[in-house]
This record gives sequence, structure tokens and C-alpha cells, in this order.
Amino acid sequence: MPYNTIKYEKEDGVALITLNRPHALNAFSRELSRELTEAVEEAENDDAVRVLVITGAPRADGQPCFSAGADIKEVADKGLEGMGLKGSSIANEVEDITKIGVQIPFQNIYDSRKPIIAAIDGICTAGGIELAEACDIRLVSETAQISDMHIKNLGLIGGGGATAYLPRLVGPAMAKEMVFTGTPIDGKEAFRIGFANHVYPPDKLMQGAMELAKKIASMDPAAIRMAKTSINASMDMDIRQALIYSRLCFAAHSPEKGFDDFVKRSEDRKAK
Repeated sequence: MPYNTIKYEKEDGVALITLNRPHALNAFSRELSRELTEAVEEAENDDAVRVLVITGAPRADGQPCFSAGADIKEVADKGLEGMGLKGSSIANEVEDITKIGVQIPFQNIYDSRKPIIAAIDGICTAGGIELAEACDIRLVSETAQISDMHIKNLGLIGGGGATAYLPRLVGPAMAKEMVFTGTPIDGKEAFRIGFANHVYPPDKLMQGAMELAKKIASMDPAAIRMAKTSINASMDMDIRQALIYSRLCFAAHSPEKGFDDFVKRSEDRKAK
């Protein structure tokens, strides 16, 4: 499928989705939001794709950039309703969220059956950080500039789920500091506080992202899907509930031929 605001490439079981509005710091226009959702759905329905990587194209001046969030110029030109968000009341906002609201692209990423990796360098703020938070794994460059500037720049909290995702990644106290102040952190700090899984020199980020993606892609896809389902669900449970759910997931995924077949497949993998 051709896209205007993203690039979609496939390699060795990995779909690479690149936000591609360099003149606008890869900001989320309505078109980009729609195309990102469509690209994730395309990968979701493609059996040849086992892992997704999402990154951003460099800025027009060549500097790295993940995403600066919503396209404020488009919001100003079209208004909230033109962007698909009435925003005039709680009732309207709830209605929009269930249709095309700002959380939908990120929720689709979080709910995807396939692992999704965010590869982040340069500016990553507002909707950009919300996109990264919705991914399963975050990899960052040392030169990444990660922040949530919703309050600092707009006097509003993020509508894409930042206050829900971020505390689950870095803890409530650090999440509050980031949201309250909008102060950017670099890649090393993002790794230190647990926002990122790994940090790389700028020229090694995409290499690291593709190596990790291909490693995951080499694993049993059904097992990966079940693991993601179990881990995500456990975040909303206490430990006893999570253990029961984990056991149910194991039982649901166990081979129909029984445990002996499971052991044989395990031994065959070790022999390869």
C-alpha cells in the first residue's frame, strides 16, 4: 500500500515504519495518524512480518528526529473538529476516543499481537513520547531528547495516554516530574530510569534496533504473541491473578499433542 507520510519497508520478518514528515518534525497530522494505523494493521495481517520497528526520518536540516507530537499548525488551521476531535465537552471527547480520537493509533500499537520496537533519536515529545510509550520496547540514541511538553507548551495534559503509559514505565514520581516540568532527558538518562531498554551511539541505533527485531523474529511467533498478551494483561492484575492468568496462557498455548511433543520440539531447537 502506498503511503504519503510514512515509509513502510520489510526485511527478514521485520516491518520498518518510518514517520516521514521531516519538514514538520514528523508531527502527527490527521493523515499521518491514519496512515500509521493502516501500516500497523498491514503488518498485523501479514504473516511474513513478525516484528515491527517504528522510527522517525531526519529533520529537513539532517538532524535526527522521532516526533514532535501533534501538528499544532494543522490544529490551528483546521480546528479540533477538523482534526477529528471536537474537544468541546467530556461527552464529545469520549465519543471521539471510541472512533478516531488521539489515543486510537497508540492503543492499536499497544494492542498489536506482534512486538513493536521504537527506535528513538532526536526530538521525542508530546505525541511522540506517547507513541514510544505504547510500543513494547524502546531503544534510544545517546542524543535523543525525550520529554512530555504538553503542559509546558500548551497548558494541557496529553490526550494520547502519556499519564497512563509513563508511570508504568518509570514509576509515578519520575512520571510526574517529566509531565509537570517538560524537561528533556537524553538517551542515557532514559535508559537509567527504565524508559529505554538499551542506549546506543547515534550511528548504531538502527543497527541495534534491526538486530533485536530480527532476533525476536526468529522466535516462535505464536509463543511471542502469547507472551505479549500475558505480560500486558498482568500489568492490571495483582500477583496472584497474574500467576493464574500466566498458567492459563501456558495451557492455551501448549501443543495439542501433549507435553512430550513440547519437549521434543524444545530439543530440536537446541540441536539447531
